[in-house]
Amino acid sequence: MTIELYHFLYKPHFQACPTQTFTASASSPTLSQIKAVSPMEVFVLSVAVFLFLAICIFAFRSRSDSHVKLPPGSFGWPIMGETIEFLFGKPENFVGERMKKYSSDIFKTHILGEKTAVICGPNGHKFLFSNEQKLFTAFRPHPMQKLFRSYKTQKQTSDAPSQMARNDETKVIRSPGFLKPEALVRYLGKMEEITQQQLKTNWEGRDEVKAFPLCKTITLTLACRFFLGIDNPERIARLVSHFDDITLGMHSITLNIPGTIFYRANKAATAIRKELLAVIKEKKAAMATGAPMQDILSHMIVASDPTGKFMPEAEIADKIMGLLTAGYSTVATTMTLFMKYVGERPDIYKMILAEQLEVSASKKAGESIDWDDMQKMKYSWNVVGEVMRLNPPLQGTFREALTDFTYAGYTIPKGWKVYWTVSTTHQNPEYFKEPEKFNPSRYEEGDGSIPYTYVPFGGGPRMCPGKEYARLAVLTFVHHVVKKFKWDLLIPNEKIVGDMMPSPEKGLPIRLRPR
Repeated sequence: MTIELYHFLYKPHFQACPTQTFTASASSPTLSQIKAVSPMEVFVLSVAVFLFLAICIFAFRSRSDSHVKLPPGSFGWPIMGETIEFLFGKPENFVGERMKKYSSDIFKTHILGEKTAVICGPNGHKFLFSNEQKLFTAFRPHPMQKLFRSYKTQKQTSDAPSQMARNDETKVIRSPGFLKPEALVRYLGKMEEITQQQLKTNWEGRDEVKAFPLCKTITLTLACRFFLGIDNPERIARLVSHFDDITLGMHSITLNIPGTIFYRANKAATAIRKELLAVIKEKKAAMATGAPMQDILSHMIVASDPTGKFMPEAEIADKIMGLLTAGYSTVATTMTLFMKYVGERPDIYKMILAEQLEVSASKKAGESIDWDDMQKMKYSWNVVGEVMRLNPPLQGTFREALTDFTYAGYTIPKGWKVYWTVSTTHQNPEYFKEPEKFNPSRYEEGDGSIPYTYVPFGGGPRMCPGKEYARLAVLTFVHHVVKKFKWDLLIPNEKIVGDMMPSPEKGLPIRLRPR
C-alpha cells in the first residue's frame, strides 16, 4: 500500500489528536507512530485494503475479457454490479430499458455476483433452448445454491455451480415417468378429491375469504401428496409459511443476518429440511414393510448411481424441497391471479362457466373428470394462459456457458451466466397486440403464434417437467370453483407485489356468492 493511501485514511484522525505528532513525508511511518495506531484504525485500514483489492480484482477481471467483442451493456458498480436494480425494480423494466439502450438481441450486466449475458426475444429463446447441454447447462443463482445445497460432496462445495447435481436431479424427476400424462391421469381422481375437500372446508358457508391462502394450501397439499405421499393436514399447514419465505429468498441478496429476506429464507429451509428428513425416515420404514412406491420420494430413496451408491438423506431432502417449492409457489400464484382477473370480468366468468357445465353434463353423478375432459377446457386454459402471460409465475432462469460462443455478433466467454426472461416477448406489442390488456381471446386470433414468443414454461430439453402437472392442478381448481361460486373482489385494484414471484399484496380478499 502506498504512503498516500495511508495518509488519506489516517490524516483526519491524526489532526484530531494533538497529543500525537505525525508528519507527511515520502518515508514510511516510524515504529512509534505505528504503535500509536488504535484497534479502530487497524479495522478501518483493513476494510480499506479489502475494498481496494476487490476493486483491483474486479477491474482485472473486466480487462481479462477485453480481447473479445463482448455484448454492449454495463457491469454496474464494483462487486454489487446491477443486482439492486435487478431485484428491486420491475424485471420487465430492467430488461426493457437495457434492450432499448444497448441492443434488442443481447446485452451484458453483472447480477447476483455473476457476469451475465441477457439474451432477448424469440430468436434468443430459440437459440438458448436449442443448445442445451451443447453451449449451456443449468445454473442456480447463489441464493438458491445456499438454500437448496445443505449437503456437500468431497469434490464439490456449496458455492460451486452444482451442474452435475442439477442434471442428476432432472434425471431422477423424469426417469420414473411420474410427470408424464399417462401417469398423471391416474392421479386426477385424488387431485379432484383434495381440491373439493379444501373448497368445502375453507370456503363453503363463508361470505368473505382471502383467495391466496387457500390456493397455497391446495397446491401444497397436492404437492405433498404427489411428491411425498403424505396427507397430514397439520404437517402441511406448518410448511406453508416456510415455503413463502423460501420463495422470496430464492431471489435475494445472500446477507444472512437477522431481519434480511435471505436470513428468513435460510431459517425456513432449515425447518423444512428437518421435517423432510423425518418424512424420509418414516417413508423408509414403511417401504421396509412392503408399502407400495407411489410417489417421487420413494423413487429417490431407492435410486442409485452407476456405482450402486444411494443418495444421502440430506441430498434427497434438498432435492424434494426444490421440487415442492416449484410445485407450490408457481401453481398457487396462477390460481390466485385467475381469481383476480376473472373476478374483474363477469363476461369471461360466464364463458368459463358454460364450458365447465358442458364438461359436467357429459359425466355421470359422482364421476371424476378425466384426461379427455381436460382437453375440452380450451377456453378455460386460454384464460389461465393469459394470466401467465401478464404475470408469469417465473420471470426467467439462468444458464452457464459451457464454452465460448457467439450470438448476434458478440462473444460470450465460457463461465459467464446467461439469463432469459419471458418479458422480452410476453409484454412486446410486436407479438401480442395491446399486451397490457387481459384478453384470453387473443390466442384464437393468432397472438403468440410465432414460435418462442409464449414461453411461461420455458422450452427445449429443459422445458418445465411439471407443465402437465400444473395444467391439471389449475384446471381442476377452475372446474370446481366456478361451478360452486361467483365472487367479487373486495379490493378491485389490489397491488401485485413481488416482481420475481408475483402475489396480491393483501391476499386477494373476495366476497363469495353461491352460484
